[in-house]
Amino acid sequence: MSKTKSALLNTLGLFFLFYGVYAIDYSVYRDHWSWVFWICYIGLVIMGAAILLRNSMVIISQLYILTIPLLIWLTDFFSRVFTGHHWFGTTDYFFEELLLPARIISLEHFFLLPLGYVAFWALGAKAKGAWVISIIEVAVIYFMVRLFTDAVQNVNCVFESCFPSVPSDALYPIRWFAIILGMILITWFLNFMVLYLTKKINYNKK
Repeated sequence: MSKTKSALLNTLGLFFLFYGVYAIDYSVYRDHWSWVFWICYIGLVIMGAAILLRNSMVIISQLYILTIPLLIWLTDFFSRVFTGHHWFGTTDYFFEELLLPARIISLEHFFLLPLGYVAFWALGAKAKGAWVISIIEVAVIYFMVRLFTDAVQNVNCVFESCFPSVPSDALYPIRWFAIILGMILITWFLNFMVLYLTKKINYNKK
């Protein structure tokens, strides 16, 4: 690895790590301990550390979790910007009165995916077994949120659905896991296909 590439990866890793720690620290400062468990914040910290440690498998394990939720958020955001209406209602808070630090933190929704995938490919795109890490992580976060946070905050939509089309009934916990698992597996499959096609194209060029 060239010195320039290594320096850029170190900068990116430190940026992710700083952003995640800043988001968590701000949550504690505002006395909103529940926010510490937002998957995006945790993902930023883990991805930052993984970039510094040159571990592409851990990076993609976070992207398996975050890709579809962040795409939903971005779709909602740009829908509001260009049409004035939300599709899902996940970005209402962004267009309301918001303290500057909170608005800055929320900008991570825009850069996490593109920079995360750049780091993943720059580090060799190794992904074997990463989906196992993803599933274990979301299960741990789910139970931590259930045990240690206020239901009013509804961090990661654990206590009740964030979408009108998904009912918050007695089966919601099972439905939550099914939806999250589905998102992880869809992203895993798409990533697998991209890796497979990339290797096949490179092989045919030889």
